[in-house]
Amino acid sequence: MSKKIRDYLLLAFVVSFVFLTVIFSLYASGYKFNLSWPLKFNKLLQKTGMLIVASQPAGATIYLNNKPQKDSSFKPWKKNYLTTSAKIKNILPGEYLLRLELAGYWPFEKKISVNSGETTFAEDINLFLAAEPLLITPTVKSELTISQNKKYLYLAALKQIWNLKSSQAKELPGAETSSQWLAGDKLLSAGIIFSAEKTTELNYRKMIGSEAKQWFYEENTGRLYYQHQNSLNRLESDGRTNTLILNNRSDATFEPRNDHLYLVNENQGQIVLQDYNLKNKKIDQELVLPTVGQYRFIFDGQATLSLYDEKNKTLYLINPNNLGANPTTLKNVISWQWLGNGRLLYNNPWEIYLFDLKTNQTSLVTRVSEAITKIIWHPDNNYLIFSSAQSLKAVDLKNGTTINLLSAAQIANPVLDEKNDYLYFWADINQQQGIYKILLQ
Repeated sequence: MSKKIRDYLLLAFVVSFVFLTVIFSLYASGYKFNLSWPLKFNKLLQKTGMLIVASQPAGATIYLNNKPQKDSSFKPWKKNYLTTSAKIKNILPGEYLLRLELAGYWPFEKKISVNSGETTFAEDINLFLAAEPLLITPTVKSELTISQNKKYLYLAALKQIWNLKSSQAKELPGAETSSQWLAGDKLLSAGIIFSAEKTTELNYRKMIGSEAKQWFYEENTGRLYYQHQNSLNRLESDGRTNTLILNNRSDATFEPRNDHLYLVNENQGQIVLQDYNLKNKKIDQELVLPTVGQYRFIFDGQATLSLYDEKNKTLYLINPNNLGANPTTLKNVISWQWLGNGRLLYNNPWEIYLFDLKTNQTSLVTRVSEAITKIIWHPDNNYLIFSSAQSLKAVDLKNGTTINLLSAAQIANPVLDEKNDYLYFWADINQQQGIYKILLQ
C-alpha cells in the first residue's frame, strides 16, 4: 500500500472519528437530526424531548403515531418493543398520537405534545378489560343497591338479596322496592330489618302496623323513624318505646341528625325547610323553598344537608347549622357523587362537572354525545363510570380519555364494587333481560 493511500485512509479515519464523536455527543446531549421530507434547514438539528409512560396494569405495548417503539437499549439488533412502564428518550418535538395495547384490554389513545428539552408525562393510565358481561340472574328492570361492605346486592324487583361471592339469592318476604343498607349486612325495607347472612329478622312493621311508611334507621343513635297516618314517630333504641315527634305531617320528607330533625313542610302556603329541635321540641330555624318543587333528602354522610328537587332537577347543599345562609344551588342535576374533601361530581344529561364546595367553583370534566343517566366514581383508581340508556363508559379523569365498555339494547342502574373492580347493572343484552356484572380491571 502506497504512502498516499495510507495518508488518505488516516485522514478518512480522523474525519470519521471527529464526525461520529460530534454526532454521538449531540445525541447524548439530547439533539437529533430531523430528516423528514421536505427538509427544513432551520429545524434540521433539534433538541429532543422525553416521554414517560406508565399504565395500570403494566406491560402494554407503546405506539407513537401508530409505530411501536423499539427497545434498543441492550440488543439493538432484536426487534423488542417498549412496554409500560417506560422512558422514551430523544423524541423530536411535535404532536403525537400515543396508543397503548395490551391483550385482553381496550386500547388507549391520547394526543400528546413533546417539547424540546422537556419531559412529557403520561402516567397513571387506566386500561380497562375488554370483558364480556356475565348474567347473574334474569329479571325485569330493577333498581340495585349494594351493601356497605360490597358483599351483597339488593334486587328491588325480585325482593332478593344476592350474595356476590356465592351467587346465592335470599328471598325477602314483605320487602318493598325502597330500602336502606345498614352496617353488619342488614337491610331495612318496609319496617323490617333483614339479615343478609342469618335467617333472623326484626319486624317492626308487625309491631307498629302496616300503615307505617317512610322508614329511616339512624345508625349512630339506634333510633327508627317512620310516618304513621299523619304523624311522625320514632322507635327508641330500646326497640320498645314509641315517641310521637310531630302531628299533622303527611308524607313529609325528613332527615334526623342526633338531636335535630330536618324536614320539609308546608306552612301558611309556603314550602319551608325546618330545623326541629328534638330536645326542646321547637323549631330552631327555617328556610323558605320554591313552592313548585318536589323535595327529598339524600342521606350521603356529608356535613351539609343534601336536598333534591325531583321536579326541577335541582340539588340544594345546605349548612345544617345556619339554614339562613344562602344554600349552594346546582341546577339541572341528574345524578351526583361526593369525592371527599368537599368535592362533588355531578351531571346534567350531556355534561359532567366537578364542584368544589370550599371555593364554590365549578369546572367541566367532559361533554358527551348521549344522555347520561348515572355517574359512579371509583375512589381508588381516579376514574368514573357513566351510563346512558344504551351504553356504559369509563372516563379517566387524569388523562381525559373515554372508553366505551359496553353497548346494549338497554342499560340501567349500575352500582360499583370498587374493592373487586366489578360493575353490576341491569341490561337487555341479546334479548336477555337481567342483572349482569362486568370486570373493569
